[in-house]
Amino acid sequence: MTPREGPPRSVAGHLRQEAATLGAFTLREYRIWQSYRVNQLMWLTNIFVTTLLFFLMGRMLTKADAHLMGAAYGTNYMSFIVVGIAVNVFLYTNLADPYTRIQRVYFNGTMDLFLLSPMSIYTPLLGLMTKSLLDDYPRLLVVGAFGIFLFGAAFRFQHWLAALGFTALLLAAAFGIGAISASSFYLLNIKRGTEPVRFIVQQLMATLLAGTYYPVTVLPKPLQWVACLIPHAYAFDALRRLMDPGAHMNAPVLPIQKVLPWAPLTVDAVALSLMAAVLLPLGFLLYGRGVEKARRNGTLTRWQ
Repeated sequence: MTPREGPPRSVAGHLRQEAATLGAFTLREYRIWQSYRVNQLMWLTNIFVTTLLFFLMGRMLTKADAHLMGAAYGTNYMSFIVVGIAVNVFLYTNLADPYTRIQRVYFNGTMDLFLLSPMSIYTPLLGLMTKSLLDDYPRLLVVGAFGIFLFGAAFRFQHWLAALGFTALLLAAAFGIGAISASSFYLLNIKRGTEPVRFIVQQLMATLLAGTYYPVTVLPKPLQWVACLIPHAYAFDALRRLMDPGAHMNAPVLPIQKVLPWAPLTVDAVALSLMAAVLLPLGFLLYGRGVEKARRNGTLTRWQ
């Protein structure tokens, strides 16, 4: 046993230490977030302006083109768009933030200090995301309130437990992609510019194909199949069926739902579960390899 390793610890003791470390990261990120009061005001303003833009566009289109939404999601475009914007916030946070946080600690010169401490290599990755959770997750409530009280969105909550389950699967799959994205920082040495995983999945495929602002049925058939490759499409489909009044549980929308002999929600659940089961371990594996590569090469941190 080397002096650095110290005495062996029980699994419970190790978990308690990691939990305490995550708590310390959370408190640190909360204090940073709280210290910028002007940013919080700008955060609220940005939410209002962004959601107002899409809601006003939706009002222009609702009467004329509501039939384009199809039978599966009801006819209230405001409810449709609220789910799209709110879920997209969760997805963007879990998918894009890991790379951004690793980039920050690299250029701030603190990554090597974190990893010299007796903590898992994954603890800084999770702990540093707290600030984005404080920034982004509450937007769900703000966007929902704007939609309901200002623009006539309506929701049903009798299936809230199923909606919560789909949200958990969605967040796990998205974080798996986010960890793969973060791994490119060290593994592929992509330290500046546009990170390709995030760009392809979030900024390209999700923006154009997943159905954030319009149903995938308006796309050409080949692009509808491409949409089935990312978790966004299944999350939007499931949550709209569960929460939008007038939505139909059994009307297939995604092309894969028309092929498989299961109910649409079953297809969504299976697809998200498989994606989470594959992407999450793969993301942690690749991120760990990237950190170990940087340790061997002495490139964990940029020295000033």
